[in-house]
Amino acid sequence: MSLVAKGEPVHLYDILPAPGICPYAQRAWIALEELGVPYQTTLIDAANKAEDFKALYASIVQNTDDPAKVPTIIDGDAKLTESLVVVEYLDAKYGGEKGLLPKDPLQNAQVKLFVELFTNKFSSFIYKLLSAKTEEEVTALATALENNLEVLDKYIRASGGSDGAGYFLGDRYSYAETITTPFLRRALLVLKAHRGFDILGLAHSNSLDRLLQWIQASLDRASNKSTGPSDEQIIQSATRWLGAPLPNYQYKSAKVAQA
Repeated sequence: MSLVAKGEPVHLYDILPAPGICPYAQRAWIALEELGVPYQTTLIDAANKAEDFKALYASIVQNTDDPAKVPTIIDGDAKLTESLVVVEYLDAKYGGEKGLLPKDPLQNAQVKLFVELFTNKFSSFIYKLLSAKTEEEVTALATALENNLEVLDKYIRASGGSDGAGYFLGDRYSYAETITTPFLRRALLVLKAHRGFDILGLAHSNSLDRLLQWIQASLDRASNKSTGPSDEQIIQSATRWLGAPLPNYQYKSAKVAQA
């Protein structure tokens, strides 16, 4: 059982137009839900940030030149920012014996390495693919990402759990899902809508069954469904950021064609 916060709830700062529209802030939101920590949320206008929020952020990082970012939290006397820092702090304080990060040193390291691999091999490609200007660029990046899906499948098989619900650790939901799910969900939606890259279809075609099991378990988790924006808001946000998309482009897998 997680510990229950005493006194004032944790104050989470997120941004407009909707809670969790920022995937980094959604990480903190998911952690609060998973750990059962009472909280309240203030939404900040990213284009016109309140002076008290900018002052709060500057007091944390000791730098008035840095743009104030979310997630930022206040928990009693503690004031923190940066999503990984916030999630790990919340877990250390409120997670108890069954927190998000495993107590076993090896499992802890394997979970963190999964997050690192996911960031480098998967989520970093979302922005690269959306920023690509030509079909040639998209094809090269999409081919690399398709290969990286296989890397993630192999890593989960080698270092994760094989039992039960399909999470990285098998039956146990952990930091591995808390940190990655906001980016996983966005990738599934926006890469298919704007770059013709169907992650689920390619994973099926390449028989990446353990990766598919992990994806489904992550998406089915109640904390994913109860946090973040709608699918429509995610796609619309990407559309505004992207501008004019590449017309009628659909990624064609060379691996699948050769199979």
